[in-house]
Amino acid sequence: MRQSILLLLALTTLAASGYTQIQVSQEPRHHKVLENEYVRVLDVHIPPHDTSLMHKHSTPSVFLVLSNTKTGSQVLVEPGKPSFADGNIWFESFHDTPRIHRVWNEDTVEFHVMDIELPHTPAATFFVRDPPYSKQLFDTRSVRVYRVTLSPGLHLAMPRSQSPVLVISLSGPPAAGAVNTQPFTKKGDYLFLPGNSPFAIANNSATEQQFALLYIK
Repeated sequence: MRQSILLLLALTTLAASGYTQIQVSQEPRHHKVLENEYVRVLDVHIPPHDTSLMHKHSTPSVFLVLSNTKTGSQVLVEPGKPSFADGNIWFESFHDTPRIHRVWNEDTVEFHVMDIELPHTPAATFFVRDPPYSKQLFDTRSVRVYRVTLSPGLHLAMPRSQSPVLVISLSGPPAAGAVNTQPFTKKGDYLFLPGNSPFAIANNSATEQQFALLYIK
């Protein structure tokens, strides 16, 4: 019995070590749509009945689930168990334990999630005024995140921030909004704004729209 347990542990260790070289940014369903010194934006689309490759999360990250999809996963290493539901936004530091897993889509609709990796070293000082019409979701060493909710037809000038800001649409389709001059029409539309950039959000639709604001420290 003891030999069987030791063999199982050895096989599990070998399996985990064999997968640790596959970073999430190399997984083909995690599409790298933006990368700079502050953020690496991975736009993840897993079609119905498809499965990702085994991959590793080890960089501090903000996750946004943008679909209501039934999913499953096979986990080799797990620091915690997040909740996957439409609209969920959360942060994981992976400071002592990575996540090594693969994810499959059990549903008839696409699984859509964004993984915002934060590879930078946070600044020594950070200050930002709370944006109007916002709710602070969390404040970590790397990032502070708000959800902004705009009524139909509302155009809003945001407080200028010394820190970079990543804006992500949580609404649509259909939606008719804009951040500065860039249209925001569907979930996952985004715009990265360097520090001290002018910043305005418009809801040009007849329905409420929501945006996630990630202030990078």
